[in-house]
Amino acid sequence: MGKKQRANRPKRRNLIMKTFTKWFLLNAIIFTALFFAQTRGALTIIVENDISKLSVLIMSLYVLLSGYVGHLCYLSDHMSTKSSKTRKKEKDYLQRRANIGWFAAEHFFSLGLLGTIFGLCVATSTNLDSTAPLGQIVSGLKKGLNTAFYTTICGIIFSLPLQAQLLILGFKVDKKVEGEEETEENASE
Repeated sequence: MGKKQRANRPKRRNLIMKTFTKWFLLNAIIFTALFFAQTRGALTIIVENDISKLSVLIMSLYVLLSGYVGHLCYLSDHMSTKSSKTRKKEKDYLQRRANIGWFAAEHFFSLGLLGTIFGLCVATSTNLDSTAPLGQIVSGLKKGLNTAFYTTICGIIFSLPLQAQLLILGFKVDKKVEGEEETEENASE
């Protein structure tokens, strides 16, 4: 193919999706799923049946941290290309801030397990005396076990998407660093 033919061809743009766009699409899917779960009453059932209210805490922290990770993804798309020293500072900043998200994502599981223990304590604290009516015993067990299961479910369900968001951010930061290292190696040779 000659130079004229190449010059006359329309230029192809590399459609590389930005980190923030990936984060946004993932959250759009997650919040759409949550919307449809709520239309079936799932979130209401969880909130009403969790007497520890740890599931509400987990959901609230998820929303806050998800926005925080979105901000970090936006910043990662706008990392400096001027000097390697500036890029290193920005990379270190993003990695330190992402560690907050990893800490929280890991502790969503812990909060879920704390709710499980709390729920089991409530379930076993009911009057298990043989003179107590069966309905009262079952009611106490149901409240405690609902709390136990719903907090565990919330801990797992909200930890995994937060970890996926942090992986998207981590891939961008690592890719940027690898590109810098290759550029520095080529410059030194």
